[in-house]
Amino acid sequence: MWPGRQAVGTIVAIIVCLLAASLEGQQAPVGARSAILTVADEDGQPVAGALVTVVEPGAGPLRFSTGDNGRAGFTVPGGQAYRIVVARTGFYPATVEDADPKLDEVHVTLVHQQIVQEQVTVQASTPGIDPQQTSDVETLNLDEIVNVPYPTSRDIRNLLAYAPGIVQDTSGQPHLAGSETWATLTMLDGFEIRSPFAGQLSLRVSADAVRSIDRELTRYPAEYGRASGGVIAFHSGMGDNQFRFNATNFVPSYEDKNGLRFDKFVPRVTFSGPLVRDRAWFFDGAEAEFDSNYIQELPAGADTNPLARGSNLLRMQANLTPRRIMSAGLLANGYHSPYEGLSSLVPRAATTARSTIAWLPFARLQQSFGKGALLDAGVGVLRIRDGYEPHGASPFEITPEQSEGSYFEALTGRSQRVEANAALYLPDFRAAGQHAVKVGAEMNFVRFGEEATRAPVSYLREDGTLERQSTFPALAPFTRHNAEAGAFVEDRWAAGRGFLLEPGLRLDWDEIVRRRFVSPRLAAAWSPAKAHGGTRISAGVGLYEEHTQLEYLGRALLGERNDTWYAADGVTPTGPTVETWFMAAYGDLRVPRALNWSASVEQKLPGAFLLQANFLRKRFTQGLTYALSGPAAPLGGTYVLTSGRTDTDTMEEVDLRHDFEGGAVFGAYTHSSARTNAGIDSVPTVSLLGAQQAGPLSWDTPNNFLSWGWLPVPLGRLRQHWDLVYAFDWRTGFPYTPVHADYEVAGAVGSRRFPANVDLSPGLEWRFHVWRSYIGLRGVIENITNSRNALVVNSCVDSPQFGTLSEFEGRAITARIRLIGQKP
Repeated sequence: MWPGRQAVGTIVAIIVCLLAASLEGQQAPVGARSAILTVADEDGQPVAGALVTVVEPGAGPLRFSTGDNGRAGFTVPGGQAYRIVVARTGFYPATVEDADPKLDEVHVTLVHQQIVQEQVTVQASTPGIDPQQTSDVETLNLDEIVNVPYPTSRDIRNLLAYAPGIVQDTSGQPHLAGSETWATLTMLDGFEIRSPFAGQLSLRVSADAVRSIDRELTRYPAEYGRASGGVIAFHSGMGDNQFRFNATNFVPSYEDKNGLRFDKFVPRVTFSGPLVRDRAWFFDGAEAEFDSNYIQELPAGADTNPLARGSNLLRMQANLTPRRIMSAGLLANGYHSPYEGLSSLVPRAATTARSTIAWLPFARLQQSFGKGALLDAGVGVLRIRDGYEPHGASPFEITPEQSEGSYFEALTGRSQRVEANAALYLPDFRAAGQHAVKVGAEMNFVRFGEEATRAPVSYLREDGTLERQSTFPALAPFTRHNAEAGAFVEDRWAAGRGFLLEPGLRLDWDEIVRRRFVSPRLAAAWSPAKAHGGTRISAGVGLYEEHTQLEYLGRALLGERNDTWYAADGVTPTGPTVETWFMAAYGDLRVPRALNWSASVEQKLPGAFLLQANFLRKRFTQGLTYALSGPAAPLGGTYVLTSGRTDTDTMEEVDLRHDFEGGAVFGAYTHSSARTNAGIDSVPTVSLLGAQQAGPLSWDTPNNFLSWGWLPVPLGRLRQHWDLVYAFDWRTGFPYTPVHADYEVAGAVGSRRFPANVDLSPGLEWRFHVWRSYIGLRGVIENITNSRNALVVNSCVDSPQFGTLSEFEGRAITARIRLIGQKP
């Protein structure tokens, strides 16, 4: 049940009470004065969210964090020299001893964590509680990226499923707190990388090129607009004044499935260093993949898909002046799959040959001004060309067991997004506390087009007779454009000791819906002074608008479908041909939006344990969906694009983390629900048929427990060179919908489920020196319990094989060899 206004009022009341508690008795001591702390990395980039502790002799510690511009104002309690400790996960901590109390501004440099620190191991900062973090941020840093043995570790996107609140569906797409993938704003170095047309996370970047990943489920600021589901932000590396070279998996791997066979070859290389020392640097991360994709249920000789793919990320940065930083980059992707879609239910003949090319050039300028003002502006152009074609021209048939013949469609699609954004960080000022105001704007110009040819699709009964046939009139190529504009203002208000309030406001408009949408947001965090930084309570409520999902508009441009049903003889039509049209009345559409409210508590426990509990409720309304309109045949008619979709997502999650020297252990339990009133997603080609009904979304998994960790082998000298690693994931199986042979829904949407998924993958890693290089050898037993985690199910109730599972994960031994670095 959706609590609505009562819940929103409760959250606002909590924020007001926290503000009152923090302001009580908060007066600066006599002789206190203000100062500004600026934190930047080794290349001069501002470091946001750095945890700062200021200690003066005879006074209690003062704790705060830097804002998005790497700056923070604080009060020096008295006239004595004081000590500053700055830490942030992903960096090595820095300490300033005997800071001069007369200085108005203090500068601190944090150095990024490296995979190996030459000669002497330096412990990186461990995760802690940021007393001034209002958003629900989970950061996967270099330690997690390198050490967590997530499945198919060649693809960094698979690591996302090991952050609480993210579910990865059967196609590999992430879903944050129950949302659609297209509802998640996915970025690389501040630029959007979700597909301009389909909204999927379709671009890849080498796992070795990623320095950290942030995921925000809720309470994210107004800066992030046109995304109601959350934020995923990939941050890549950059060179410094030392040349660095790393390589991973430069030998092929094999697997034991019906004999020893080639599995994959996925070499990755990164190279970085200075262009001009102390002024300009570069970073390049390249990967290639050659994969056999073996399906053991298929006949020998036709059971593999030898796909190839690759990506390269090149970045450069130049500090033109001490106040001006220019950066630019290019991400390029290539993909070719000769038998795309190969599975136990889709043999080679029914697959397609698919090729995709994508590239994203981007540039960014950062200009700082006096008193801490900073302008950050960027522009990027994402282009994707995606196409596939069938093998041969034999009739395409869908039987109760599998697909047969040549696929019915050949398609070429092109999409593009030109993105420009700018943000201005104003100088901090004091007014009943410290304020850091940020204003910004963005523009997106999107274009997409398709060319497609289609042959008939035949649906056969179990006895081989024709039950239904779909035909498609000739389709002319089409293109469509959209323009999006948005502006925001947000304030980071340190209202009292330990209390932070973040109000924000966005205004958005796009060319298709042609309606302005205002989305206010309010979040707060409180860290009680008596808790000495060991407790944080945060809460927030906000209205989050959603972008116009262009894939829905594309369906209205795909022409009509004509369906004919046949009697038991497979020859005699049972009635006239049913014409199905998809139409969009743009003037009647509304802006999709979500009302999102949440609260969380973080608590440090004895023994370096960190406990966190999160609670989230989200109601997505006015979503795009197609609904039958007017007089309609039972299984077809005119579908009109409406704003009638409503989703309700809930999540309760608790996690516990323990960090120690050389290792970390993490565990989390999540209880969630993801439901919609539009359980049948109708499309013009091969689609489920039947009256619209409510049900769970296909990635709904009510219970999920995950854990991962790495720790030194606790045996004498082995402790310095050997690590134990593991990853564990248990979740409720995904729902699926039973259908008849003609694809008519049989019963309720999502009424069946896969069995629970259980995956335990332990491993060992050995690090040693060879000549001047560091080498890491890792072996992991994936799914060591040999749980029958199936990827495919026969959902046709007319088949004797209904409910039969296939493509089981099985047990596998994988190896990784990494050239970790080079000694000088």
